[in-house]
Amino acid sequence: MTELSFRDKASLLLANLREGREVRAYLDQFSSAGEGCFAVVKVGGALMAQELPALADRLAVLQALDLRPVVVFGAGPQLDARLEKAGLGQERRDGLRVTPPEAMPLVAAETARTGLALARALRARGGHAVLTPPGTITAKLLDEDRYGRVGQVSHIDAAALTGLLATGVVPLIGCAHLDDEGRLLNINADDVARQVALTLRPQKIVFLTGTGGMLDGEDKVIDSINLATDLPALREAEWLHGGMALKIDRIASLLGELPLSSSVSMTDAKSLLRELFTHGGAGTLIRRGESILTETEADEVRLTRLIERAFGRRLRDDYWRDVDPAYIVRTENTRAAAVVTRVEDEDGLHCLDKFAVDPEARGEGLAKAVWSVLRYRSPRLVWRSRAQNPFNAFYTAHADGFLRRGPWHIFWYGQDTDEAALRHAAELAARPADFEEAA
Repeated sequence: MTELSFRDKASLLLANLREGREVRAYLDQFSSAGEGCFAVVKVGGALMAQELPALADRLAVLQALDLRPVVVFGAGPQLDARLEKAGLGQERRDGLRVTPPEAMPLVAAETARTGLALARALRARGGHAVLTPPGTITAKLLDEDRYGRVGQVSHIDAAALTGLLATGVVPLIGCAHLDDEGRLLNINADDVARQVALTLRPQKIVFLTGTGGMLDGEDKVIDSINLATDLPALREAEWLHGGMALKIDRIASLLGELPLSSSVSMTDAKSLLRELFTHGGAGTLIRRGESILTETEADEVRLTRLIERAFGRRLRDDYWRDVDPAYIVRTENTRAAAVVTRVEDEDGLHCLDKFAVDPEARGEGLAKAVWSVLRYRSPRLVWRSRAQNPFNAFYTAHADGFLRRGPWHIFWYGQDTDEAALRHAAELAARPADFEEAA
């Protein structure tokens, strides 16, 4: 693959996204994976058939930026057509394709054909991907009498995968794998992705779907799910059933075995970069999460530590003396928090004094989780942010309006808040800095 300069690599990504500061922050975070796997990307067979060019474009950008995903792909629709043509039918039991022995050569051939199509598309864009060699994934039979030649993952050769990643290629993993007796077995691609993630322990697990995320009862994409707080209600929702209910339970189980910083995203191919590299995302972000607490008393030591880490600057020693919080929202481990005050002489109007997310927790969706509580507790809100704050794109997406006052942006949301924000804009901009001036 032709070597690109850093400027060329950055240009490739920034051409797709506007939020330059956010992109650089996430790029630094994901690059910490070094030669390991920063993401496992699972691609459904329908998307492989319908959005292959868009998928190859995005994977080529990631590879040019020295970010190494492992791609696990399915071939469901392709297999449906191939097996139907051969007169082998499409019977399913318990969500699994019943696969007689005579179907396995067709399953293997169609899986290879689908993977090679992606490898060729990526190569045409300057990237490099290879199908993982036999033996990288070892399978074992589930229940041959019930499912035929359907298996589950029994072993993954982690050294083989990390070796491929170290050479700069994108490993492509399909759904046909050998067992210890040399028999080819058909494995559900979601199961393969789960086991690869448990083995490589990436920062991100991404499920690419045609819907662009998980849909609620009104067929709208849910932007984030904090399993610690949302899972019980999800399980009770009438609209969550069948395959999606099973997928959520499996995702919850997967995240329960991975570091707290790991997260799962569901999006479509065209939105992959925005979901990975911006605070607002473009799909459904699912994380194990933390309980969200609302308090009236500030834990000054922990909040100071968080705010200073988030802003990279030291708070004034008298900051907490001058702040009178109406309430504080924070995650249970104080990795994200919002400090909210009242606006004098304005009934029901609050001011967001500080909004902070630990740099190591960015990308986990904690900002969205805290913000949702903030939005509920404060239907009318105003706040200021320096013009160069990398969170401004997030603020803009969640605000009803903003204006500029010197080095500050004044944001607000809520019904009948526009005039109040205008009245208080000058006072907000004139407030003294909360951080010590650099020496």
